[in-house]
Amino acid sequence: MENYLFLGGDKRIIYAAELISQTNGVSAAGLGGDFPQPSGKYARIVLPLPFSRDGVNINAPLSEESMPLNIIPEYAQDGGLVLSGGSSERLEKLCADNGLRLVNYFAGEELTLKNALLTAEGAVSLLISESEGSLFNSSAVITGYGRIAHYLAELLRAFRCRVTITARSSVQRERAILDGFCALPAPLAGLAAESADLIINTAPAELFSADDFSKMRKTALYMELASKPAQPEKGYAEAAGIKHIMAPGLPGKYSPRTAGEAIAQAITAAADRS
Repeated sequence: MENYLFLGGDKRIIYAAELISQTNGVSAAGLGGDFPQPSGKYARIVLPLPFSRDGVNINAPLSEESMPLNIIPEYAQDGGLVLSGGSSERLEKLCADNGLRLVNYFAGEELTLKNALLTAEGAVSLLISESEGSLFNSSAVITGYGRIAHYLAELLRAFRCRVTITARSSVQRERAILDGFCALPAPLAGLAAESADLIINTAPAELFSADDFSKMRKTALYMELASKPAQPEKGYAEAAGIKHIMAPGLPGKYSPRTAGEAIAQAITAAADRS
């Protein structure tokens, strides 16, 4: 039996910690739940998914206080294992400087796929609740055709929504066409969005200009699923009177138990390999 310390996280991490606590000792800080507070040093430190939203602090939406990344060595045993939902140069240096082993449990394809599907499912739920129209007989433009976009396009098609994919990658466009969708080069995203009811961005790039937003339908809904350092689209949408939705962390909001189970499996698998 190993001792785990969970630092930060949302409801997904609570479920993951509960599952791991069935066979291991678990403490937590900045998470909530019925876990003991940290005491002493731990062989395994678990950071949430994503581990940080600003690159400086641990992602801890359930904590009243911020949790800087540099508290990790305070709780870790010498040579301890840090299991993180993602990584960065800052985190890698912090662990290396303190003799800690860093493992990114989100690097595994199984969790990445599950998280993408749950994100797409959450996006559909949000589109239904936030749009004044139905998904049936609506038209949608999705930018990019990675994992999330693929699952989202399939779910929208099941609602009889007409889906167009725009992507910079010719491989992604070909994959979308083979999956039965209309696909256009990324520079045509603005033109395609002019007649769309739903515009969903999954690409970490600025693909729509202020002029593009001014030409969208006033009843259109724009959803941002990509993580980007700057989000000028929000200002463009507000100026044009277009409804704009930021949609981070959807699995944690719409399916935390299922997402937590997948995270627990990824954490234990990563720990067993290390």
